[in-house]
Amino acid sequence: MPARNTDLADVNEIYVAFTLNGNKFPDKASEDQYNRKLSLLTSTQQEQQIGRAVVMSKDFLVWAKSNGYIGVKNVYWTARPGFSFKNVVGVDVDQRKNPTDVLIEFTRGGFLGLSAKSTSGKGDIGFKNPGVGTVDKDLGLKLNDLNKAAQEKIVKEFDLPKSASARKTQIRKNKAIQKVTDSLGTGVLNECRDALIKRLDKQKPVERRDYIIKSWIDASQELYPPYVKVTGRGTKAPYSASIEDPLNNPKLKAILNDKITFEEVGNDSVGVKAGSKKILKMRFKFESEKLASSLKMSGDPW
Repeated sequence: MPARNTDLADVNEIYVAFTLNGNKFPDKASEDQYNRKLSLLTSTQQEQQIGRAVVMSKDFLVWAKSNGYIGVKNVYWTARPGFSFKNVVGVDVDQRKNPTDVLIEFTRGGFLGLSAKSTSGKGDIGFKNPGVGTVDKDLGLKLNDLNKAAQEKIVKEFDLPKSASARKTQIRKNKAIQKVTDSLGTGVLNECRDALIKRLDKQKPVERRDYIIKSWIDASQELYPPYVKVTGRGTKAPYSASIEDPLNNPKLKAILNDKITFEEVGNDSVGVKAGSKKILKMRFKFESEKLASSLKMSGDPW
């Protein structure tokens, strides 16, 4: 079984934490997870994730120092079981809205989060992937209901299992049924796209700005602890890294100063513009098999 994106990400994130922590794992849970996930990667994938992590850590420390963060005191990998931001930073933190993967406490400057991204390409990559349920709640929509209705239709029409995993197996065994579910699933994505853009177009300018900032690019001024997005790139050495401060970047400045508009992109995405600047695409997708896996969203480069 090929390594999943989460396996690749875990190895990269934990090795970033390992490097920042003086080449020591922050805790036993992180070490165990690292060793388990590392075994799922090919030797090339291992080399890439580790190589990027080293450069990401190095460049992060340079950025941190230039912005008043001096002396690494403690390092935490936030995805480990039982990790609590409140236990570490002393205040309640909405962990769904703070994308910090590695949290660093500095002797001078306090806490600074690192949102790790690792990619083979050179372009920008998606920043936030809110759940469809979160989007429904934020905007008063019922997008998940569109998916459920389509699922119920194909379960009844083709006598398929109600269980998603069993239904996935059945669909993949029957190419004629899969052709139908592919088409219906594509239609669901399109319906969701249309419902989302219709709702967004009703928002006032200030509502549009606040929604994009708080729900899609995590750049709320109240966000604590602060964090930077660190992206490791390259397929072989020398690897490179880039750092973006979500509170100080061209996209955020455009969102704060220019008119925000929405437009249809492809079958399943809503494009967000601030003035003439493309900010991101809000994209609907299925986790795997259409109508036999969960409906998801991602904030993608545009």
